[in-house]
Amino acid sequence: MKKIFATFLSIMIIANSLLLTANAAPVNTLTDNFEVISENIEYLSDGTSVTITVLEEKDALPTRATSYTKSGAKNYTAKDSNGNILWTFTVKGTFTVNSGVSATCTSTSYSTSNLSSGWELDSASTYASSNTAVGDATFKHKTLFITTDTKSCHVVLTCDANGNLS
Repeated sequence: MKKIFATFLSIMIIANSLLLTANAAPVNTLTDNFEVISENIEYLSDGTSVTITVLEEKDALPTRATSYTKSGAKNYTAKDSNGNILWTFTVKGTFTVNSGVSATCTSTSYSTSNLSSGWELDSASTYASSNTAVGDATFKHKTLFITTDTKSCHVVLTCDANGNLS
């Protein structure tokens, strides 16, 4: 029995070290088709900081049409007190803009990237509400299968009647 336990423990240690190597390089959250519109940093009471970045799809050509489609994304990047990225949660939205009158979110999606060692996505969802794409996510940090930290985020990407994302 001791031999089986020792073998299992050895396998778990090796698997954990492989995960450290696999997650070492940060991953770009979006392709080059997006440009940064705004970026804000918030500092939380637990010592972590959050960088919130709004991105707009570059392919959208300026138009004089009264109705057009606009796509964008909002990144929520959590960092520890040393500035190391823990994870990034991205909410993407596509909007139909009736120029100067209204905007309506027609589709939403989410993605994750830059997961630091030990962090994993526990749950996530998105939905469209009027002119917003809303996303919620919960991330957990585990050490040897034990949850040691949990962080959640609520991300809202908004498009106004003039096609401005925030």
